[in-house]
Amino acid sequence: MSLHVDLESRVLRASVGALARLAGGREAGSIGGGLARLWMGQHHHQRIQADRVAEVPGYRPEHTVHGTLELDGWTLELSGRADGVVFDADGTALEVEEIKTVHLGRDLFGPAADARREAHHRQVQIYALLLSADDRPADAMLTLVDVADGRTVREEVPWRRDEIELYLRNTLQQLIGEALARKAHREACARAGEVLAFPHPSLRPHQGEMVDAVADALDGERHLLVAAPTGVGKTAAALYPAMRQALRSGRKVFFLTAKTLQQKMAVQTAKAMQRPDDPWRSLQLRAKAAMCPNTEMVCHDQVCPYAQDYGAKVASTGIAEKLLSEFGHLDPDVIYETARDLAICPFELSLELRDRVDLVVCDYNYVFDPRIGMLAMDQAELLAEAFLVVDEAHNLVDRAREYYSPTLSRALVSEAMELVSNRTTRLFTRIHDVLADLRDAIDDMLYDAFGSDPNGGVTVIELDEAPLHHARAGLDPLIVRYVQFKRDQELWAPEDPVMNLYFTLVHFHRVLCLGGEEFVHLARRTREDEQLRVLCLDASRFVGESLETAAGAVAMSATLEPFAFYRDLLGFDATSSDTLALPSPFPPENRLILVDSSVDTTYRQRQRAYGPIAERIAAAAPEGRNALALFPSYRFLDEVVSRMSAPRHRIEVQRYGADKREQLRMLDALQSGGFSEPTLLLAVLGGMFAEGVDYPGEALSAVFVVSPGLPQVEPERDLLRDYYQREYGDGFAYAYLIPGLRRVVQAAGRLIRGDTDRGVVTLVGRRFLQRRYAEHLPRDWTDGDARQLRCADPAASIRAFFEGSQEASDPS
Repeated sequence: MSLHVDLESRVLRASVGALARLAGGREAGSIGGGLARLWMGQHHHQRIQADRVAEVPGYRPEHTVHGTLELDGWTLELSGRADGVVFDADGTALEVEEIKTVHLGRDLFGPAADARREAHHRQVQIYALLLSADDRPADAMLTLVDVADGRTVREEVPWRRDEIELYLRNTLQQLIGEALARKAHREACARAGEVLAFPHPSLRPHQGEMVDAVADALDGERHLLVAAPTGVGKTAAALYPAMRQALRSGRKVFFLTAKTLQQKMAVQTAKAMQRPDDPWRSLQLRAKAAMCPNTEMVCHDQVCPYAQDYGAKVASTGIAEKLLSEFGHLDPDVIYETARDLAICPFELSLELRDRVDLVVCDYNYVFDPRIGMLAMDQAELLAEAFLVVDEAHNLVDRAREYYSPTLSRALVSEAMELVSNRTTRLFTRIHDVLADLRDAIDDMLYDAFGSDPNGGVTVIELDEAPLHHARAGLDPLIVRYVQFKRDQELWAPEDPVMNLYFTLVHFHRVLCLGGEEFVHLARRTREDEQLRVLCLDASRFVGESLETAAGAVAMSATLEPFAFYRDLLGFDATSSDTLALPSPFPPENRLILVDSSVDTTYRQRQRAYGPIAERIAAAAPEGRNALALFPSYRFLDEVVSRMSAPRHRIEVQRYGADKREQLRMLDALQSGGFSEPTLLLAVLGGMFAEGVDYPGEALSAVFVVSPGLPQVEPERDLLRDYYQREYGDGFAYAYLIPGLRRVVQAAGRLIRGDTDRGVVTLVGRRFLQRRYAEHLPRDWTDGDARQLRCADPAASIRAFFEGSQEASDPS
């Protein structure tokens, strides 16, 4: 919401829309609008405006409005963009029009209708006030357009200057009161920031250096990239100085993660810093689907009972204030249960609380996703007052590309058509017709790409935006009626192909319209499915926009080198970004790094290597201890497993497509000592056993990483290589080498997790000793020369390492 109250200079800066929305109260889904208002109605606006331009002399669509008012010793600086203004030949505004997309049969009835209509009226009235000449008030007109069929209702909105000034005066007093409350909260937080205690009794080695670097960067509103291995304590080293600086300066912190498991450590750290009397609050945001009490997630107050009359229920129950007063940390389970019991949308309440807390722990999505990120939701001001801490930031490169790489599947279109073909009402027939046109357009584009070849593979094409726009515009009004039909008939289901297709099409069309050299269009045809895809080769433009909007950002990971790679692909501005690389805090004698170069793991030689690899891992796995062997693919893994015999160990295998619960059982057993005998776990690089997981104490003593783990050669990856070569001059390294070796280093980092842990990392494959591979291994592994890691007999070296540690611990 674009509102800023400057108490010192007595100035209110606000958008007209934001002031008007205060009259209507908050609705569920108001961040971005409800179902109809979030995705629909743009073409109706454009159609009406085009008609006005053609028919009404002096009509200007999308007219920018700026105005200043003096009220009660305050200056109101108001701005906005009116949908249409009619001017006479002298430039005097005669009429102001606002166009609102609604469902005429629904949105103007029910408990929220009066407030919604009042907000519409206030918006056009304020525009009329700002544009009117002193001696000639402009007429205020409200045009309501039905999202379902395009019908319009045009009405004059009476207004008087004294009445609107009274509304603005009352609104100003409300905003001043809120600003004073925020000021008091900021002052209390500033005092808390001065005495904020580090969350642990003492600093780990190198942790203080990271604390200072984070503090310096955020104090200077700069960005920082930190490469720090396991054991430094990155979460505390980033979160403590970030919170201290945020509390002192009246900002908030977003701690962003790729996985929910990573949020646990941030929440624990926040709780450790909070004292019972501290004024600052923290919140963990959970995914929208997981916070929805309904069987099917449809966010509209005419459909969802939890969204209905949302603002009034929140105000009457005081639920937000109650939660903020009772809890230092707001847990999503508590929010969910409390809101559900009051028939209030839990997710919407989470967002409302997000705006009022000082630390938010959440997924990358809430900042960087083009569908729900803060810039997408017109919340640039919220982002501008925030520090970002991006955990495991190496994950954001691929995640961000996926945000902007939507796929439109022909199978999904067919599935949706099959669903609606079971009913013959006019609504379902019209949906079927639109989907049939979409299917035909997809078929035409696929035929242009592959002809009649059933195994066309993947090829670059140029997508035609027109039929996709036509399908989206055709579905917009029908989807509202479809949702209402489902509500009336109580036809809810966890998955709805029609809704899934609609959301997919909207996102696909939006990304397609972005354009840019970082996008290519693909057609894919296999015997299983046919697809169109917009492939984002580089999302740095979009990620960088969010980073530059924020007050400061820290990106951290154990594998954030080479810095140039991540700075380029995450959109960090080199002129305002600093870097910090820290060594391992653990005694070097506790870890042994070996390279078994006796086998060639390249694709061409792999068949000969399966047997020797199985034998050497079985022989080298330390007796009486757990070991983890990681492979670049399930196929490679299965080939080695079929040749594996390890009589000294119990063998556990990560299977492709295995039930997640079974994999979690294996992980828990390995971490907790639940296996009754020493275990050799064989799994894949980049999977749940290789990244973002701890094996404490004696849970793991050896890690074997087979092959550098380069991404599979495929058309999309080669397109990345070619693009990176053009843009950054090192396509192979950016597309293949760095991502592969990052997975290797991440996997090795599972081994030593504490000061007393001891273990061995064995890299299997002669490529690890080749210069272009070795130069991307951590410097504290190679000491500048990877050749010293070569080991002819890993089994003997590993045995000697552990026998030496046993003798050291038992001098007798």
